[in-house]
Amino acid sequence: MELRIETGYRQILGMALPISLALLVPQINFITNNIFLGGLGQQELASAGITGVYYLIFAVIGSGLNNGLQALISRRAGQNLPKEIGRLFFHGVWIALAIAALGILATYTLSPAILRSVIEDKAIAEEVISFLLIRIWGLPLLYLYVMRNALLVGTNQTRFLVWGTLAEALTNIVLDYGLIYGKLGMPELGFNGAAIASIIAEAVGLVVIYVVIHIKGIHK
Repeated sequence: MELRIETGYRQILGMALPISLALLVPQINFITNNIFLGGLGQQELASAGITGVYYLIFAVIGSGLNNGLQALISRRAGQNLPKEIGRLFFHGVWIALAIAALGILATYTLSPAILRSVIEDKAIAEEVISFLLIRIWGLPLLYLYVMRNALLVGTNQTRFLVWGTLAEALTNIVLDYGLIYGKLGMPELGFNGAAIASIIAEAVGLVVIYVVIHIKGIHK
């Protein structure tokens, strides 16, 4: 596979537009969660704002991992060294999983005490903690997702980003509706249903894009 490309307006747009869509979809998911949770009441909407900011902290860390790995992969792609790209991706995945494990550990050990001390409304505090203890298990999936982004962007395969992002967005919308309100034959889980829906949506997006990577031979 030839990894070097010509630069021009068409090539730049061909790379940039899928990246923009991939960045937009998580924001759509966040808005979708708030819309459905807002239907449960003001307390749930307030809790959703807190949990969203908390998870955003770890998402920013993932973005940093993505940018760093992407820069290294792009350099190797410019040198047309696919074996080096594979080695970088392999090490990047293990680093991402290690950081995700630290995030999960911190959420279970430190965050409950901190959140109870800073949130005056005890009902909201307990709701937020219950949600985050579920939602944080999506962190490994999120970080593997951004590693996938780095691989596709660094190897000039951004057009495949769309498949994973669309699969994630659609799954999140359907499961939010089903698991929060108990629709479509799903159990009614209320506020925590959004956490489970988001984790499953991230898993679906990850599976879809890795299937595409294998079908297209990029994994080689």
